[in-house]
Amino acid sequence: MSRTYGSLVLEREAVSSSRDASPGGRNERSRLLHRGRRHSYEPVNQTQASVYSPDAIYVKVDLFLHELKKRFDRLEQFKKETLTHFDAQLERGYQALREVRDACSPYHSGELLWGVARHRAKIFVETLEAGYNDVIPTRETLDEKAHASMKLMESYLSELEARAHSRRKDLLDSGWKRVDDSINATLDLFEEGYDKAKKAKDLLAESISHALKQAAESRLITYEDLPVPWRVNPHITRGYRFTESKIECITSMFKPSNETVNIWSHAIGLIIVLAIAFHYYPSSDAFASFSKMDMLIAGCFFAAACKCLICSTMWHTMNGIADKCLMERFACVDYTGISFLVAASILTTEWTAFYSVLGLAGTILPWRESFNRADMQWARVAFYVSLALTGFAPVLQLNITRGIEWTFYFYAPITKSVCVYFVGAIIYASHVPEKWWPGLFDYAGASHNIWHLAVLGGILFHYAAMMELYRGAFKRASECGCSIG
Repeated sequence: MSRTYGSLVLEREAVSSSRDASPGGRNERSRLLHRGRRHSYEPVNQTQASVYSPDAIYVKVDLFLHELKKRFDRLEQFKKETLTHFDAQLERGYQALREVRDACSPYHSGELLWGVARHRAKIFVETLEAGYNDVIPTRETLDEKAHASMKLMESYLSELEARAHSRRKDLLDSGWKRVDDSINATLDLFEEGYDKAKKAKDLLAESISHALKQAAESRLITYEDLPVPWRVNPHITRGYRFTESKIECITSMFKPSNETVNIWSHAIGLIIVLAIAFHYYPSSDAFASFSKMDMLIAGCFFAAACKCLICSTMWHTMNGIADKCLMERFACVDYTGISFLVAASILTTEWTAFYSVLGLAGTILPWRESFNRADMQWARVAFYVSLALTGFAPVLQLNITRGIEWTFYFYAPITKSVCVYFVGAIIYASHVPEKWWPGLFDYAGASHNIWHLAVLGGILFHYAAMMELYRGAFKRASECGCSIG
């Protein structure tokens, strides 16, 4: 007590001398000293309160006010953080406790030289009488008023702390409940997704089994018999192959199906391109003027053309395999071959070092699973058309340096191949003419057959354009007296 109530020690010494004079006083003093420091929230019965002197009550009130500040600060912080609201009676008690804390807090130990505990008790009582006189029990003396007010404020504070504790427990419980609900919802979603995936896998396996059974009975099956991943063109209604054996896929290219034209148009086209690359091209009149760089660029075009035709033949030969992963891989190989062909065609047009960045993208995008979806057909066409149009990137530079007439003259040789590619791509994407007469073009004359012929025609037209571009370059080089490559 000497830490906070220096002036009170003097009072106690004076009071204790009178108490020590009588046995009752000595007993009362001994009881207070052995009791030690009590918190304000410890119950005090009526018998004990009646024997306490005013000084003891003031000390108890002072201890209560000291504890009140710490306890109410915690309560106030919790109320702000949790936005807790109390009922009208407790809210009034809350306001009373706040006013008591604010009024009594400035008077710390040592500020007054004498009677600090009594002074704080007086402020305590006056604060409550000013605004809450109706709830304070009627008492005569200051110590009685202070003691009654302390008990009332302690009851309010204890009730508020109990409510706060209950609120905190409710918040914790609700927080854990939300966590549990979130975990359960996640598990439900996972289980639902797993069940859907398992169900889809089972349905796919069942549809594959059904298609294989139908193919074993009739060799060729209808569009409706195909599992969903193998369905590409709903207007081609029959003539589909479906087998588990890679050997049967290869041997089926020699039997009629709706892939016969697609397979052999590019297989025969491959033979034609190889004949040009190894016979007609070396024996041409312009070949003698080719530099090593010219030969390398022309070789890139022939290699890309052969790769495109080989990949296409492989895809249409193997697209009846009853293995979804393998089927999709062959589709990616086909799209990659087209990308290489377009990029190499641009390279031969802009042989003076123009290179297409989109050509590199065309070797990556086809390996994305979504690229082969039936609903991505127009997106694939748009990509390859954009890829081809990059070959016209130097048009602006040629217009500035040589004029529009010379630009038309330069690009004229490739007009045929570009037009053939473009028209073929539009027909391929629009499913014409089979969508007008479903079932009539199942084996020949469908949009994909026309697209294959357009690709082969585009390769041949581009070879002719490449040779004409080289002749023009050689002629311009001889006129200005400089070498090429």
